[in-house]
Amino acid sequence: MNVTYIYHSCFLAETAECYYLFDYYKGNLPPLDAGKPMLVFVSHSHQDHYNPALFPLLREMGMKQVTAILPNDIKPHKYPYDCTLFKVYHSREYELPCHTRIRTLLSTDSGVAFLLTCPEGVFYHAGDLNDWVTEDTPQEERRQMTGSYRAALRPLKDISINHACLPLDPRLGSHYADGFLYFLRHINAEKVYPMHYWDKPDIVKQFLEEHPDCRERIVTSP
Repeated sequence: MNVTYIYHSCFLAETAECYYLFDYYKGNLPPLDAGKPMLVFVSHSHQDHYNPALFPLLREMGMKQVTAILPNDIKPHKYPYDCTLFKVYHSREYELPCHTRIRTLLSTDSGVAFLLTCPEGVFYHAGDLNDWVTEDTPQEERRQMTGSYRAALRPLKDISINHACLPLDPRLGSHYADGFLYFLRHINAEKVYPMHYWDKPDIVKQFLEEHPDCRERIVTSP
């Protein structure tokens, strides 16, 4: 499985059989093989995770076999009209084309996270599933958020993940890496890709300087 960072929280994973595209917002897609199926995953309806203009773009690129996997918080008037559609809910499992299975996890913000299993590996995309705590979060809300985040990850505890995409958000201040670090320390993930850092890639450099023991598992974007 070859994984390419596109922009913000968007990644393109390519296998011998198909493409998987997660949370396209904007950015340039690489040249695509029009003969391969494309599975498009959307974690939730926020505009920095779902842009309906993606589907006309894929048509312009010649992609003819497109399947959209959309969570239930996206309204029908924003559905793509000319591709296969799967509507998904949290905490469920689904069989998809291209020998692909997914499990959905409940987000701590909106929508779902995706755990994808295919013949070439296991891929996790968090969407906005994260420990969203800041310095200003009241103590009780902080406990609730952290508890909800850790509970949401329990289904991953006994799974070996090849590729995991996780938020590392500088807007959280000194708590920017709370969820990221918890995942690294408690989930077996071979390669971890920071995302959702709002055009501030220096936050990844900061994380690696503060936690050099994690460096071997972190994949930085070009």
